[in-house]
Amino acid sequence: MAANVLRRHIGVPGLVVHYLTSVLGVGLLVIPVLAWTTAGPLSLLAWGILIVYSYPFALVFAKLSTLHPTSKGVAQFVEVAFGRRAGRIAALYLLMTLLAANPVLGLIAGRYLLAALAPGASNRASLAAGALVILGCVALNLLGLTVSGRVQLAVLVVVVGVLCAVIVLALPQGSTSNLGPFAPHGWPALGDCLLICFFGFIGWENAAPIAEEVRDPARTFPRGILCAVGVVGALYFAMALTVALTVPADQSTQEQLTGFTRLLRLATGADHSTLGYLVAAVLLVLTTNAWCLGTSRVVFALAREGIVPRGLSRISPRTRTPSRAVLALVPGYSLTLGLLAATDSNESVLIKASSAAYLLVFLLAFLSAMRLIRSGPMRWTNYLVTAVTVLMLPFMGVSVGYAAAMFAAAVLVEAWLSRRERARERNGPRGARARDAAAHLPPHTARDTAPPHHHPPHDRRKR
Repeated sequence: MAANVLRRHIGVPGLVVHYLTSVLGVGLLVIPVLAWTTAGPLSLLAWGILIVYSYPFALVFAKLSTLHPTSKGVAQFVEVAFGRRAGRIAALYLLMTLLAANPVLGLIAGRYLLAALAPGASNRASLAAGALVILGCVALNLLGLTVSGRVQLAVLVVVVGVLCAVIVLALPQGSTSNLGPFAPHGWPALGDCLLICFFGFIGWENAAPIAEEVRDPARTFPRGILCAVGVVGALYFAMALTVALTVPADQSTQEQLTGFTRLLRLATGADHSTLGYLVAAVLLVLTTNAWCLGTSRVVFALAREGIVPRGLSRISPRTRTPSRAVLALVPGYSLTLGLLAATDSNESVLIKASSAAYLLVFLLAFLSAMRLIRSGPMRWTNYLVTAVTVLMLPFMGVSVGYAAAMFAAAVLVEAWLSRRERARERNGPRGARARDAAAHLPPHTARDTAPPHHHPPHDRRKR
């Protein structure tokens, strides 16, 4: 096996676990309450729309991953569709987005852990706890996909089992009187609610970077995505309905974050806040681990092409894991964590700044699919998700500015890389030999570098 080629060993169960752990998290614990307080019963319509939308959304990514199963993910789709330079810009932009936004998951997990173990801890203490969660996920990824995948599966089964039990026990405690009036804040609130709920569906694209490790992608991806979308959709709508029937609409920001603990209290008849915080933290740790996996594969793919240092493409012979790419996440995430700590800000800043950035990543993939998928029902499916994605962009507000700034930075970095490559080509082996020869010439010969004048034959005869 080549030194920098990943092993294909992920089947349908492993892909489903990766999908679920990439998507489930804040979308199951925080967003249902936040959406409910934003739009009331109208939020159920928003959930229904996005659950239906998520299947073609995920299906387009699965189809692209089947056609181009490499660790570059979205960047590979853009390169095949629009050329090498466009692909490199997309790769740099994707990497910036992942490094800037991924810490959100670990930071929220750390905040839940501190809420369970040390209530009242400061924001910087929560940031430190989140940093430890991220470091733990990096360490788990160093053990290899086989080990981390088994841990993910075992913990996911337990956590989802607890969530299902809470929903089943809390739902009968609710009242249908909560469902009227249907649009208490007006129908325009549906737009804001769609944007909030959309954050819960970020993660379907995280399977693209592991496509190089999926066994028989043409068979595995369609089956895996069908199962994963069904499970996610059912869990999301069941949780949203439970919240709608049991939670008052006038929740404070803190109560929005602890909505799951309220459901747990309804389900058990006792205050189990600590247990609720721990369940939430564990689920978010799973999501953080899945995103560390996907991001490390993007780093690995870019290193293999020389966009980032090539040494990061080294694969551990023992675990068959790109261990250096995994370790590169530590300094990559440190910049974001350091800025938050220096300004004493929390992860909500990252959520607001990164929502449009992710949406632009999706749009790049869908525009690429227009060139790569030219026939069949998938072509029209892609038209649908592209149109919906474009319609969402104007609602992102100031987040669009952050996304534009990152995209401009990616363009500038790619231009610098291109200039450096052209300079290396000009100063290649031949140029180096010419410089070495010139270095040994006498000083006066530097003026005689022009080619000698050749006299025509009739001049020689005259002489």
